[in-house]
Amino acid sequence: MASVVAFERKHVGRLVPKNPNLLYVVCVGIAVVNEATLGYDASMMNGLNILPQYTDFFHLTTATIGLNNAGIFFGGTLGAFFIQPVADGLGRKAGILIGASIALVGVILQTAAQNIGMFILGRIILGIGPAISTGAVPPLLSEVLPAKHRGKIMGFFFSCFYVGSLVSAGINYRAVNISGTWAWRLPSIFQAFWSIMALVTLPFIPESPRWLLEHGQRDAARETLAVIYGHGDPNDEQTTAVLAEIENVLHKEHQLYPGNPWKEMFASKANRHRMAIIVIFGVMIQMLGDFVISFYLGSMLTQAGITDPITQLEINIILSCWSFVVAVSGSLLLDVFGRRRTLIVCLIGMIVTLYIFGGMAKLYGTGSTNKSGIYGTIAFIFLYQGFYAFSVSPMTSLYPPEVLNLKLRTAGNAVFRFLNYGFGLLAAFTMSYAMDDLGYKFYFINASWDILFLVLVYLLFIETARVPLEEVALRFGDIHVEDLGDGVEVVESVSVEPDLKERA
Repeated sequence: MASVVAFERKHVGRLVPKNPNLLYVVCVGIAVVNEATLGYDASMMNGLNILPQYTDFFHLTTATIGLNNAGIFFGGTLGAFFIQPVADGLGRKAGILIGASIALVGVILQTAAQNIGMFILGRIILGIGPAISTGAVPPLLSEVLPAKHRGKIMGFFFSCFYVGSLVSAGINYRAVNISGTWAWRLPSIFQAFWSIMALVTLPFIPESPRWLLEHGQRDAARETLAVIYGHGDPNDEQTTAVLAEIENVLHKEHQLYPGNPWKEMFASKANRHRMAIIVIFGVMIQMLGDFVISFYLGSMLTQAGITDPITQLEINIILSCWSFVVAVSGSLLLDVFGRRRTLIVCLIGMIVTLYIFGGMAKLYGTGSTNKSGIYGTIAFIFLYQGFYAFSVSPMTSLYPPEVLNLKLRTAGNAVFRFLNYGFGLLAAFTMSYAMDDLGYKFYFINASWDILFLVLVYLLFIETARVPLEEVALRFGDIHVEDLGDGVEVVESVSVEPDLKERA
């Protein structure tokens, strides 16, 4: 075994772990606390909409319920405009710092709200912060993690949505017994925990070596790669090889796409393909049907025949547990089954379960005394959520950074988040009316437009499982092996082998 040569860090913070396995644990931690913010919020609003102490205080109607839910999506839509300039200009870590700080301001305003206007303002600000941070964290982690670990940890990122959802569901369940406004203010206060933990975790993770190279900090990038791969010497053979591969691909990207990322998005067939995936996926996440379960579970349960608030809150907790377990399982298996195949199979499952849920809601909905039929209807909510959590949840933060090259990574992610929040905003305003007006027919319509998403995924989505980021470009055809220069080991075939020396 070769001896490890100790070296003094000059660029990487002292708190960043020397052991790469410990560094991966920190990456999991930063994923948990950032994505749990959104999961906590969705489940919190779901629970608050069931609490009489909340609905009575604000005198909520169908319109104002939609407005309250939409606040965070409106803020997220605004925040999406800051993702690229912050993450590309100031750094991936700066995006987390700024986003978490803004989110804390929103939590304070939301918790202290004296009227619906103040509550909505707090939620808008609360939406801006997570949009910036969740626009920075996936590029950071995808650019730090070796390909061998990227799928599991990045897949786990959005799965942490259900960590926040589960915690919030438990707090809401206990808050139902609190009299007065503290029944909803207390869950709001606890929302600050995730932003505080994001700030605490930040010093323990390095800056992206690709961002450092892009900004002329080659020595810092080399040192960062040495830390990531666990070597004591920045001039180690593997560190040097990975650095050379990244530099070669970046050089080629600069030649192909010399303009700003917004201009280059549609400058080539390969980039148009990338952006088509981003647009489809960004819209799809909110429109598949999970949005209704996340924000209007109470209404769904009422339509299914479950009207007791306590029972609805209990189902919310159980559903959050189920979703988290399934999402973690999906995170671990995406590298085994592949991104594209998993998504296609689960989309078929979501379509079928939505159709069946709509039919059973018609038969055993409000007014039915058939307990078996009612709970059978609820079972299809769990089945739908299982298909969604297994595929879409882990891919939400994993897939966009994989298909985007460095030039487009944060700008494309900004488009993705803009569409995600924008269609969430649309859904927040329209879903409550659609569910009231259409009843069980709403689920038939939802399942029908999901078929379109299935066709688009089949035609356009590519496989990226266990493929190093620099080599994903081969699958889009804008970079070829001969373009990368001598001495850089890259697999030309689109059937990329699983290992590839764990290069990211």
